[in-house]
Amino acid sequence: MHRIQYLIILLLFLPFAVLAEELPYTDVQPGIWYGAEVQSFVDAKYLDAGQKQFRAGDKALRAEFMKLVVGLNGSILDELPGQPSFVDVPPHAWFFGYLEESAREGWTKGDNNCYGSANCFARPGSPITRAEAAVLIRRAFGKTRTGKAPAFSDNLPGEWYTDSVQGAADHCILRGDDGTRNVRPHDLLNRAEMIVMLYRVDNSGMYPDC
Repeated sequence: MHRIQYLIILLLFLPFAVLAEELPYTDVQPGIWYGAEVQSFVDAKYLDAGQKQFRAGDKALRAEFMKLVVGLNGSILDELPGQPSFVDVPPHAWFFGYLEESAREGWTKGDNNCYGSANCFARPGSPITRAEAAVLIRRAFGKTRTGKAPAFSDNLPGEWYTDSVQGAADHCILRGDDGTRNVRPHDLLNRAEMIVMLYRVDNSGMYPDC
């Protein structure tokens, strides 16, 4: 009897044990809400499996976000320019190719849409807000507004991000805080939220089938 009980317990917890063994990050616990999405991005090689930690609660940086966006769109497809387009994106930086590809595609435009002009800054090391992420997703993946999802109470009309945030809701990318209709557009995105948002982009949902 004890042997049968042991086998039942083992079978119940086996999926979590397998997930823990497969994920390379020591700080991603089995059954965590973003674990499956992280696993998917590790398998697709969008995330670096050579790192020991994922750092889910850290703020997502613009360079990190654009690396994933470019990767989901087929990675760097064109020859890189001889001269950098942004003052703060030097050729020796790991993110140089991703920011250049993103700019060439019209996704990253720099401060005040300065791409193509001198002294243009892209702020690759700055944290990205949820509204900025929604705008970049609209540009890069064409997730435009359909109006099918209910409006968020804090996505105010007439703002520079309003349509992009609503479009993200229409495509099941932003779903609001549990139990509320708040989306917090001005809050900074953390790395776990970044992966979940971009995973949903790649899975092409449409409201109400989220």
